[in-house]
Amino acid sequence: MTLAGIFIAGGLGAMLRFWVGNVITAKSKGLSLPIGIVTVNILGALGLGIFTGLHGTNASASLIIGTGFFGAFTTFSTFSVESVQLLLAKRVMESILYIALTICGSLLAFWCGWTIAT
Repeated sequence: MTLAGIFIAGGLGAMLRFWVGNVITAKSKGLSLPIGIVTVNILGALGLGIFTGLHGTNASASLIIGTGFFGAFTTFSTFSVESVQLLLAKRVMESILYIALTICGSLLAFWCGWTIAT
């Protein structure tokens, strides 16, 4: 049952990531950073922080929501690709800003979510 839940939650998280990323990217034309992925990663970290801060004791729910939904909603692989693409295009300062925004923003968002929930 848990595996099916992870499968369904992962599908929902991936679809939501695709939709949110595309909406943000479309609304931010002209920005030199891939702001759609920054946004979904920070939102995902915030959501996972809230979920984690609620101290759920149900292991299956933690796997389904934490690993399934939030694991699929956020994307380290796309973040990595876009960081390297910026570097390869010799857009070093933009790459550094993108990496800093994603990492620091996600950590701060997780902490804020966890703090709100606890």
